[in-house]
Amino acid sequence: MKVHRAIVLVVMMLIGVGALILLTAAGIATFDSRSLIALVVVVVAAVIGGVAFSWQRYNRRS
Repeated sequence: MKVHRAIVLVVMMLIGVGALILLTAAGIATFDSRSLIALVVVVVAAVIGGVAFSWQRYNRRS
């Protein structure tokens, strides 16, 4: 069951990254450097939050 959850989580993360790339690919040319920095900060914060949530949820010591 844990393997199934991990696979689903990885697939969802890949879909999210793919959607992010597709949705921002056309707009990147019009972004200035501050917009790109803000985008990177938000993505990094989301990754850290996701990893922290998953770590706390799935690595409990019983």
